[in-house]
Amino acid sequence: MRLHRLGLACVSMCAVLTGCADEGLDTLHDAQDQRTPVNQNDSTPSEDVAPAEERDIAGTSTVFVMNTMRYFTSVGVAVRGRDMSDNPPEILVPNGNTFTRITGTPYGGGYRFLNVPEREYYLKSWHTYIVTDERHVELGSNRLGRADTVRTDYFETPLELDLTNLAPWRQGGTYAQNSRLHFVSGNLGVAGAATLYDLVAQGATSMSTTNAEMYHYAGDTLPVFEAAKGDELYVTQLSGVSQGMMANGQALTAATIVRSLEFPALDFTANGATPLIINGAMQEVPLSNVSLEWRLGAYAAHASAVHPNAAPRTPTFSIEVSAHGPDEGWVGYSGEVFTAQLPQGASFTLAQNLKYGNPYPSHWRLLGSANYTYSTAEVLPVIGGAPRSMSGAISVTDYLDNLVISPIAPTLTPPRSLAIDGIPATSQRVVGNSSPVISWQPPANGAPTAYRVDLISHTSTHSGIIKGTFYLSGTESEVRIPAGTLESGTVYNVRVVAIDGPNAEVTREPHRSYDSLPMTTASAITSFFNTP
Repeated sequence: MRLHRLGLACVSMCAVLTGCADEGLDTLHDAQDQRTPVNQNDSTPSEDVAPAEERDIAGTSTVFVMNTMRYFTSVGVAVRGRDMSDNPPEILVPNGNTFTRITGTPYGGGYRFLNVPEREYYLKSWHTYIVTDERHVELGSNRLGRADTVRTDYFETPLELDLTNLAPWRQGGTYAQNSRLHFVSGNLGVAGAATLYDLVAQGATSMSTTNAEMYHYAGDTLPVFEAAKGDELYVTQLSGVSQGMMANGQALTAATIVRSLEFPALDFTANGATPLIINGAMQEVPLSNVSLEWRLGAYAAHASAVHPNAAPRTPTFSIEVSAHGPDEGWVGYSGEVFTAQLPQGASFTLAQNLKYGNPYPSHWRLLGSANYTYSTAEVLPVIGGAPRSMSGAISVTDYLDNLVISPIAPTLTPPRSLAIDGIPATSQRVVGNSSPVISWQPPANGAPTAYRVDLISHTSTHSGIIKGTFYLSGTESEVRIPAGTLESGTVYNVRVVAIDGPNAEVTREPHRSYDSLPMTTASAITSFFNTP
């Protein structure tokens, strides 16, 4: 799973952000206070309750914010409005170095904001900010799985496994070489893996154990499986498959699906004690081929654009499956099909005929991703200790057939000249300003359609905690951090991501934008900075 996986990324990110305390707006000016509770039972689609005609009549100084969820399954798309009363959105209007806060009132299943100047504003929802001048913003997202899914209280469940006809089990090698079991349900949006606590013998072709667990990748608790609603489950075995010799003279082994077992429908509720019983004979998965030309040498040269001290790291090419996604993109994470991790800092051209196994229905489309990572490490100011890693990447995701139709090379490079209040941000310093401006220059190559700016905190025990995410159009070159966002005595760094998504509209519907294809991103990172 990637987070470059831009659609999950956003879901996991949102899960992190909703768990963070919301503070720091005391210094803002209140223009109006019109907040009242939203009807907890209001699940009406925005298209039905706030038609465009009514929004037009309201005037251009009015902003409407909706949170409409779309749930994708094999039988179609269900639309549900989502209650925002626990944490209502707010609008922050820039006024020089400060912001004026405007609060909204519940309206038509969403929120309506009056007297919003006809210029750019920050729409705040949890710790996400959308910098936009749109009069109608959709905060909802796309989800894979039934709208009426019931969640248990458990993130994992015991397993009882009795499987035969496995491909010879492999262990003790790299990620690409080792065997593992994955679980996928498109009807519930489940993608997970097994943790095996008993040693599986090298070369074994069967498995019988009760000392195992299944966990769910998405960060949600496990759903209730209901056979009557068609909740299927695919069990797959991934193992290393030889892909031939690379141009550098090394052999390439990639992980792909070699066996599978399908349960058309089942009933199961995780309760922490009752095991999910998985038994049967695994079926061999025929291997298909795809040829690609990945020009890695064009990536390695961009390390210094990520950060002056960054070095090229691991290039990864992956194939994943998209269950029940929209025609114009994909939704959710439906499991790994193929992963090839190439040598660190590779700069040759990978011209290869790759073999992969795909047991899923033909209408589940295949996605391809080419991701080249870069990283540097610095000692945290004030805190000290071992150097902490910071990373960036250049990545592209598209339907597999579209991705490999021409050579893969970076069409978008990282933003340049990152600065904090006009001072280059590639060396450590103390930032005393409570509302600093993060600025950058456009990439040397490519034309971004949008930017994402991540504010990331670091402590003595944790790194990489996202404290704020800002979405901006591709014409922007700076963003001001609202006062109160930065905490005193804390270490941060910033990641600025250039986005080229011709079908994405981050200033209008940011959380659906990462589901659109094609999607190319390139990120740059600052050094650590600390607040007094």
